[in-house]
Amino acid sequence: MPKKKQLKDLPLYRKLLLFSFFITLMIVISTAGFAFIFHTKQLESQLVDRAKGLALLWSTTIDPNDVQFAIDSHDKDNQYVKKLNEQVSMVNDKDSNYLGGIIIDGKMNSKNQLTFISISKHYEAFGLDNFYQYQPETEFLTAYNTAIKEKISTNTKVYRDEIGKWITAFYPIINNKGEVIALFAVDVNATIIETFQEKIAFYLIFSFLILSIIVYFTLRWGLKKALAPVHEIVSGINSVSAGNFNVKLNITEQADMMELSDKFNHMTEKLSVLFELLSDTSKELGSNPNTPSNMHRIEEAIEEMDNIIAKTKIQKELQRAEKMNAIGQLAASVAHEIRNPMTVVRGFLQIFLAKENFSSKELMYVQLMIDELNRAETIIHDYLSLAKPDLDQIEKVDANELSHKVMDLMSSFALMKPNITLNTDFACEIVLKGNSNELKQVLINIVKNGIEAMRSGGVLILKIYKQEEFGVFEVTDTGIGMSSDELERLGTAFYSLKEKGTGMGLMVCYQIVESMKGHIDVISEKGNGTTFRVFIPLWIE
Repeated sequence: MPKKKQLKDLPLYRKLLLFSFFITLMIVISTAGFAFIFHTKQLESQLVDRAKGLALLWSTTIDPNDVQFAIDSHDKDNQYVKKLNEQVSMVNDKDSNYLGGIIIDGKMNSKNQLTFISISKHYEAFGLDNFYQYQPETEFLTAYNTAIKEKISTNTKVYRDEIGKWITAFYPIINNKGEVIALFAVDVNATIIETFQEKIAFYLIFSFLILSIIVYFTLRWGLKKALAPVHEIVSGINSVSAGNFNVKLNITEQADMMELSDKFNHMTEKLSVLFELLSDTSKELGSNPNTPSNMHRIEEAIEEMDNIIAKTKIQKELQRAEKMNAIGQLAASVAHEIRNPMTVVRGFLQIFLAKENFSSKELMYVQLMIDELNRAETIIHDYLSLAKPDLDQIEKVDANELSHKVMDLMSSFALMKPNITLNTDFACEIVLKGNSNELKQVLINIVKNGIEAMRSGGVLILKIYKQEEFGVFEVTDTGIGMSSDELERLGTAFYSLKEKGTGMGLMVCYQIVESMKGHIDVISEKGNGTTFRVFIPLWIE
């Protein structure tokens, strides 16, 4: 298994432990590294200061005349050379065995070599002697030349030559004429730095191991204590997922976790009540659900909820169908009895309207009565349509052609309203399975309602498209819209948002569409218009 996959699969506790331990190690290692570098630099700086101080101090004991005599003699056995040897050897004897003194000629020979006029005795171990010809390294030569030219004390950084590893401080020896005739140099054996580094590295590594062990066990203990509430919450969630809603968390530490614990306990109480209601509802609907105590998995409860929702939906449809059937039967029994006397009354009123001996006011009354009778006739027609929709003939319906006819017909109606625009969007050829005349009645009713809903003008769009096994007529207006309560009552008898509406028109539309094995969806928001979507089955060869 790849390492990344292994890391992803680790528990949260181990991830936090590894991450925290890794960060801590990085901090410790970085701190140790900085400490190691800092102390090494400090030691190097201290050695340079020590060398410069000794060079200044011991150079005052050197007589420039003795140096000049020694240079001129160029003899190892010269008394001045021996005297200088004793003086420079005192640097090693008085201070430390890692320090040494050298008097260097102020001039280089033809081979660019320096001459050690006098040196400390301990250099004999390195094979050096008076008047030794030394080939300087760049670092050494740079500091040497600066001291000669500027007549100041200088020093080198750590450098390595054929003899070893050194730090050297120079101080000029000046004669009576102000000339630099030689340099007094104090060498520091820089291998002491390596010895120091080894010791400090040992202590740092030892401290690092001890700290790592302490940090690991401290983090382990701290994370366990900090994550204990999380483990308790996870355990509670597992219990809930297994169907146990009586689980209670008891977290008394960490304020945020205590709040989460209270929320969890409140949730389980609500779930317990919910599942009891679920069980009671299932029993009322005639099913035999598992009781909450027997529900081992929430999926079973969710499935039962789906069953309840489905049964509730079926019951609503049955109630709607029964209501439609009752209204239809009522319409069938009443409509014919009312229609005949109304026809007689309308006939006599039309005769009266033809009389010339009526005043204009009386004629207006007669016309008003005829108009009201016509409106009553329209309502009776809606009742009869509700009682028995004309769906005897199922045929192929060209959705585009039908929509064009409806929009052409409604264009004249839209012209009677201010600032109304009708648009269409017919994506493709769609053939439906239904009744052309009844479907036309449905669309006219919906489009007409949409136009009337746009009281201050607006845009109405009719779209046609396919969705799964249905062709969809989508009518969208920018009218007054409806609230959720109004949507719930939409399509029921005697409910209308229009002043003189009966609600029968939409109710007939719903019944016609349902008789064609389709359905109507409505989306609306108060003040933002309404969208009707009429789903009609496609004609499948």
